[in-house]
Amino acid sequence: MVGGYAGKVLEINLSNGRVREEPLDLSLAKSLIGCLGVASKIMLERIDRYVDPLSPENKLIFATGVLTGSTAPAASKSIVISRSPLTNIWGESVFSANSGIELKRAGYDMLLVDGKAEKPVYLWIHDGSVEIRDASGIWGMDTFTACESIKRDLGERRAAVVSIGPAGERLVRLSSIISDNGRAAGRCGLGAVMGSKNLKAIAVLGSRKIDVADPEMLAKLGREITEIVKEKMRTFTEYGTSRGVVAFEEMGNLPIKNWTRGRFPGAEKISGMRMAETILADRKSCFSCPVACGRYVKISEGPYAPLEGYGPEYETIAALGSLCMNDNLEAIAKANDLCNRFGLDTISVGAAIAFAMECYEKGVITREDTGGIDLKWGDSDVIIKMVELIGRREGFGAVLGEGVKRAAEMIGRGAERYAMHVKGLEIPMHNPYRFKEMGLQYAVSERGACHLRGLSMLPSRGVLLPDIGFNERLDGFAIEGKGRVVKVMQDACRVVDALGICKFVYLFGGVPLREIPRLYTAVTGWGATLEDLMRSGERIWMLQRLFNVRMGVSRKDDTLPRRFLEEPMADGAAKGQTVNLEPMLEEYYAERGLDHEGRPRKEKLIELNLDFAIKYVDW
Repeated sequence: MVGGYAGKVLEINLSNGRVREEPLDLSLAKSLIGCLGVASKIMLERIDRYVDPLSPENKLIFATGVLTGSTAPAASKSIVISRSPLTNIWGESVFSANSGIELKRAGYDMLLVDGKAEKPVYLWIHDGSVEIRDASGIWGMDTFTACESIKRDLGERRAAVVSIGPAGERLVRLSSIISDNGRAAGRCGLGAVMGSKNLKAIAVLGSRKIDVADPEMLAKLGREITEIVKEKMRTFTEYGTSRGVVAFEEMGNLPIKNWTRGRFPGAEKISGMRMAETILADRKSCFSCPVACGRYVKISEGPYAPLEGYGPEYETIAALGSLCMNDNLEAIAKANDLCNRFGLDTISVGAAIAFAMECYEKGVITREDTGGIDLKWGDSDVIIKMVELIGRREGFGAVLGEGVKRAAEMIGRGAERYAMHVKGLEIPMHNPYRFKEMGLQYAVSERGACHLRGLSMLPSRGVLLPDIGFNERLDGFAIEGKGRVVKVMQDACRVVDALGICKFVYLFGGVPLREIPRLYTAVTGWGATLEDLMRSGERIWMLQRLFNVRMGVSRKDDTLPRRFLEEPMADGAAKGQTVNLEPMLEEYYAERGLDHEGRPRKEKLIELNLDFAIKYVDW
């Protein structure tokens, strides 16, 4: 067996209880860098546009990376894939759940779930043994309580568990999947897919060793990379991902007041530095990671006490903080904890609340619509109340829990103007007014607006990546050349995701990208250059684009909210800026090999050895 792979795929149909093992196609895995690519092909072939995301026919896939669970630094990632109930297109979320590592140790590279159980169930996967267990007793529990209850039921403290909360059970389209180690598969509403299948949780434990081809080389590379990363990412360790809040506000990157302002006086109050001085209790590291950027917080007194648990990251702080004009860090920590327990995506929840606050300010909705709630900007107690209503799918929270696109359609009266999303996925917390490439990236990302499917602003922030052609700092306000920037950075991020390693470490951390194929070879034994892996990353992206085209996506969908295109930023470092999208989109399509309508060209598919996929495009 080639190193890094368990060699098997586990398929479970919850409707009839059938459990089946299939061998992993290693030649396909080699071409597509593992299970992310293989899952992309499966989704393209087995899901058509008539499959409702919340129906038994939709598939829910848990895929490991090639390096997941190895001793490579930061090799903790696994991927959840489905058709999104929020966007109706490609749905995917990457997280550092220990369940992915245990799945591979239990003998499987990938888990495919379809069907719907008659009653609530959870899966227990243990060294090749698979059980579908009754979850009626834990249905309704929050995510962390459910995970603990399952471990007690199994008598296995070492088991890794992922669970949905009440939001996923109630099919809230903003719902997430939460791991017992506090990490979230947050985006795209994949918790609702689990809920639609009556699947409360998945528990996994394995005892098998993950073989690698060259342990000595892997250990040597691991030491070298760890030394680089510990030096380069010291501020990540000290202050977490929210270390940049103040700097982002100054440079015009922080989202403020539903993307209408460029200045936020409360930035320092919600920063990683302030957290370190006040509520930070511990720093948490994902499996095999030398950085420990995760936060663990404790609040012992005041209106949000007692609270002890996993703390908010940058995206959460911006979404539930500056986007809503909230500068109360303890309230953000409380809202974050509630989101984790309900099983909610903090980015989309913050965006939904900010949308509602602007609608309320502009008179589009009133207290009659909100159930008597005064949705004023910056009111931290209102934010917490709305999180609870969204999580329970109650009152006006039931409207916001549909996502801003559907909520705006339900409200009407011009609410669409304030709904900040792309293809139904709420905008994450990096500002396209300031970094025009992020505007393009949001417009064309395969799951809707996404910062992690490209991180294309890095070269404009001075993060140089010479191994893929970025040798000097770029101008974030410029639009020229940004089509190439986004294309290359997307391919690089697909490589990192497919390998199961962390983008922060390998793209922020100063690690030369040429080290990645050396890690890949040390684990698998397959020789590969960086160019080989980048081409495979391009294949993965193209398969996911093909899936979206099959779902009905075209050029008309590769766009941004009108606000970014037409309304100049009011103040701050990006004052007066708008996003001139069309020239960047034209360049991007040319770089990608897409036709004018955004469909992959036949000759491009042949060039990428994706001939089998030609039949899925209606030219």
